[in-house]
Amino acid sequence: MSKEITRRGFIKGAAALAAGTALAGLAGCTKAGEKTQEKPQRHVKVATFSPTEGTKNAAAMLAAKFSDDLEFVDITTLDSRTQEVTFAADDLAIFAAPSYGGQLPMVEGLFTNLKGNNTPCVVVCAFGNRAAENVYAQLAKIASSQGFVVIGAMGLVTPHVFSSNAKAGHSRPNVEDNLKMIEFAAKVKEKLDAGKIEAISLEGSPDVDWAKEISVAPKQFTPENCTQCGECAKNCPVGAIDPQTLAVNEEICIHCQRCSFVCQFNGRSYDTSAKREFIEGKLSVKKPVEYFV
Repeated sequence: MSKEITRRGFIKGAAALAAGTALAGLAGCTKAGEKTQEKPQRHVKVATFSPTEGTKNAAAMLAAKFSDDLEFVDITTLDSRTQEVTFAADDLAIFAAPSYGGQLPMVEGLFTNLKGNNTPCVVVCAFGNRAAENVYAQLAKIASSQGFVVIGAMGLVTPHVFSSNAKAGHSRPNVEDNLKMIEFAAKVKEKLDAGKIEAISLEGSPDVDWAKEISVAPKQFTPENCTQCGECAKNCPVGAIDPQTLAVNEEICIHCQRCSFVCQFNGRSYDTSAKREFIEGKLSVKKPVEYFV
């Protein structure tokens, strides 16, 4: 079975299922013949660090619960984080990142190119059916230092990157998760409508442990499949791949699997077999999503 079907197929399938269910559920919320007065849509600006796009997908699903007026800022590539992005005071910002061993990925300057103006912000952690641990506190620390006020946080389960058939985090976010997102968005909007732009307290260590050892899978490179297109180097979040030789600098590589995800010819891949049995056995029980307001 190909990588596209196993990994990306589960992610896209979950999004389509959950989004469709949300629309069906919301359609029945108004009584027959009752007219509703819609409030002006708030501009929601979503910033994501998402090497294999599971986090990006989950954040997009959540953002749609707040508004139809959406803007996406992808800060996954190295170049994208050199450009300053400003947020207005009346925007709602969403910062979303994956959990790498219970903390933010070890990337210098993550989210620091984003500038707020006392902008209300929701921080989101995507995790592979394990736990968010310190990610909320670390995102909140960065956001607050950049001019944002963190008024909510949410953890969303996505397919684990070591699970080839997505058994860990299978088809997540699912319909039940989607309903939780609607519930969370309603509570955040209540705070915004009431003008309660006050930072919440989030548990966990606010500082990334740069010395922490993160579980990784061995890389595989198949020269006969490589077309020298350079997409792996262009898309590497930390610039660990030389654009000329395509060699990987292991000292700065964060093992995010972005290079494998963007390679269309299976020139780059990861051998997750040694990790898979452990991950799928230990993380097979579905974890619920969580939120804090």
